[in-house]
Amino acid sequence: MITSNVIHRVFRICYNGSEGTGFTIEVEGREYLITAKHVIESLNGNDTIDIFSNGGWTPHQVTLVGHAPDDADISVLAAMHQLTPLGLPMQASTEGLTYGQDVYFLGFPYGFTGRFIFQEGGYPLPFVKKAIVSLLDHKIVLLDGHNNPGFSGGPVVFTDRSNNFKVAAVISGFQAVEEPVLIRGENSEFTYKYNTGIIVAHLVNVTMDLIQSNPIGHRVS
Repeated sequence: MITSNVIHRVFRICYNGSEGTGFTIEVEGREYLITAKHVIESLNGNDTIDIFSNGGWTPHQVTLVGHAPDDADISVLAAMHQLTPLGLPMQASTEGLTYGQDVYFLGFPYGFTGRFIFQEGGYPLPFVKKAIVSLLDHKIVLLDGHNNPGFSGGPVVFTDRSNNFKVAAVISGFQAVEEPVLIRGENSEFTYKYNTGIIVAHLVNVTMDLIQSNPIGHRVS
């Protein structure tokens, strides 16, 4: 069961026409907004992103904390005001994550939103989908499940042996392969991208390096 300490931290976001999912974490009394780098890759310095609430988009001033280096598909932002209520602990950590474990990922596929809203800001409830840890590969975790466009930047959540919710990774996308389009049972010149059911997520640990090098998150109160 995904409890409110998780769902209250997940947001549908948009930047320059690119939609995805973001979520907040708290580090040393400051709040940070995490998302996939490819959603906001051109954002630098101070800028504005839109967050969906009360049935429409609301602009929010943010400052870039940092884009993860190399191919790590993670970025960290600092909003100008607090997005998440107090008293909702959720640690960003891979400690306790094991092969074959059930995990959940949250977000807004294809921009779908339900009619249930929460918090004073009127944020919609995110979709929750289930997967298992299929492979841990250095800074990437591959999940067995079915991802959709719009989940990019969403959190991969699991529970440790003490039944504490943790965020282990950030959704990047799904692994696709080119498959031929068949016409009357024969291969044609056309192909399509087939969703293999392998989900690519980047381990959340890199966010700690970005935050520690630029600890400018909004102080929670």
